[in-house]
Amino acid sequence: MLGALVMATAPVWALLTFFYVRDRYDKEPRALLVRLFIYGMLVTFIAAAVSLLGISILSAVLPPDSWLYLLLENFVLVALVEEYLKFFVVRRCAYSHPAFNEPYDGMLYAVTASLGFAALENVLYVTQGGAQVALVRGLLSVPGHALFAAPMGYFLGKARFSKNPDKSRIYLKRALVIPVLLHGVYDLLLSTQHTVLAMGVVPLSVGMWVMALKQIKLAELRSPFRP
Repeated sequence: MLGALVMATAPVWALLTFFYVRDRYDKEPRALLVRLFIYGMLVTFIAAAVSLLGISILSAVLPPDSWLYLLLENFVLVALVEEYLKFFVVRRCAYSHPAFNEPYDGMLYAVTASLGFAALENVLYVTQGGAQVALVRGLLSVPGHALFAAPMGYFLGKARFSKNPDKSRIYLKRALVIPVLLHGVYDLLLSTQHTVLAMGVVPLSVGMWVMALKQIKLAELRSPFRP
């Protein structure tokens, strides 16, 4: 049990450390980060309940191997539900917090909440599936949650510090829509029965890493604490 817990959470701590270290100019209160992580874990139960209920209804009206079923399952019942709940956690707990005082903070908050979600989800899967599941999810699912969260946090940061209310609303929409689209495409590729399509997660993951690193740099450049 202890070994499974370590395998399930190791990639979470590695990614959290990476994004935390990139907060170079004004470190965030650890209590706030812990709260985001815990709330991210808790909404996992809501996401699972909603998704399971939705899938049971969807499977009663559509054949599970149809493209419409796959699109609705991956984009709506999984991606939209999960990313909205993560978005809600950050908006509710951190968006108006005084510690949110530079654009990169949004990325750290979103990644922290998402990795809280990923941590509990991964523990549940790994305790049932063992080391092989831990390896696959450590390479795919956990980094995926962090990479879906990176643009969410980036646009939350842009919304938070935009002086134009209309642009701020646009950035808030992007903070939800872009992660949902990335998550939906990612899961759709993995859920198909076509090996070539499933392999599409590799270039997608590389592209998301490139985008995340670019957004980190852009957010850092806009920090008011940058010397």
